[in-house]
Amino acid sequence: MKAHEVIVRRLVKELQGRQGVALGPGLPELAGSFLSDSTETYLISDGQTGLSKLNLAVVEAAEVSQQGDLCLPPGAKAPQVAAKNWVVATTLTDPKGNPRIVRQCRYPVFQSRCVKKIITEKGVIEVTDQGLVLREIKPGIGTDEVKSQTGASLHIADDIKLMEF
Repeated sequence: MKAHEVIVRRLVKELQGRQGVALGPGLPELAGSFLSDSTETYLISDGQTGLSKLNLAVVEAAEVSQQGDLCLPPGAKAPQVAAKNWVVATTLTDPKGNPRIVRQCRYPVFQSRCVKKIITEKGVIEVTDQGLVLREIKPGIGTDEVKSQTGASLHIADDIKLMEF
């Protein structure tokens, strides 16, 4: 299964049945096409999003800091969304092999300390007050591989689970 397929399939599992979800362009919007009608979604790209009181916003990111700062790709339009929680759906590294999860963002921060979860092709990482925690891992991938491709300190959950799609 390709990296983007893994991310989309895991993201669908995360979103199924939720209410008040804003989906950014790219992987989040693609995941939206697989959701049932019981999931209330809004597309950030179609201007529906002067919305407030959304439960969740899902976007791709250039980087996420270990504190949960969200950095959008250069030139990306900032979403006009107010959400309680943010999830990032992205590959663990960029096309050049640089980590997308970093100690401190190199790109401008769109919103500080807003990201709660990062879904990648190799695992699911939770942003906590104690730092980044690898909660789920893709079958066949070792925790050392995920750690080596993360540019920030990463803790492994005591009860780590295999990713389900």
